[in-house]
Amino acid sequence: MLPFFFITQPPLEEGKVIMFKSGELTQMKSTMPLRMLITNTKVARNTKALVAGVSERAVRHPSAMYTVFTAVDFISKELANAIEAPAADDISITRREEMIEELMEMNQGLLQCMGVSHASIENVLRVTAKYKLTSKLTGAGGGGCVLTLLPTLLSNNIMEKVVADLESCGFQCLKVEVGGKGLEIYFG
Repeated sequence: MLPFFFITQPPLEEGKVIMFKSGELTQMKSTMPLRMLITNTKVARNTKALVAGVSERAVRHPSAMYTVFTAVDFISKELANAIEAPAADDISITRREEMIEELMEMNQGLLQCMGVSHASIENVLRVTAKYKLTSKLTGAGGGGCVLTLLPTLLSNNIMEKVVADLESCGFQCLKVEVGGKGLEIYFG
């Protein structure tokens, strides 16, 4: 559902952000890494059934769903621009993160309109919102994982509280940086 995801597998350069759309991978030029929290809801999902549900909704409401799909596309393009935009100082980094948060929030709302959210995802959204953090589902939805942007200025104390709250719900959390250099091996 989201045209963006992050991988570190050949043939693309490791540690880079890529965009996936219509079966094509495009490597992006990220100017700085983004800190994210990946929350695994541990809810299994059936991607084929979720895609079929979205298709059925599009048949029942073609104009509305076309508008939703178009909005997702525009959000994805804005997100690509934000990821590739230079951020020279703390103020521009903060502004960029605020823009990414807003785009993530809008995208999550559209994914909910498509019917691919889940009670476990909504629970993650409530917990992270309590700490003024923005989250969105990733993948096909219906469970699975949720991405939360961890702003540069977020304290480790708050991050630990968020993780503890999410883990107390039975979720698994992983802190990552995306768009960085990736693994480097030095021989000396």
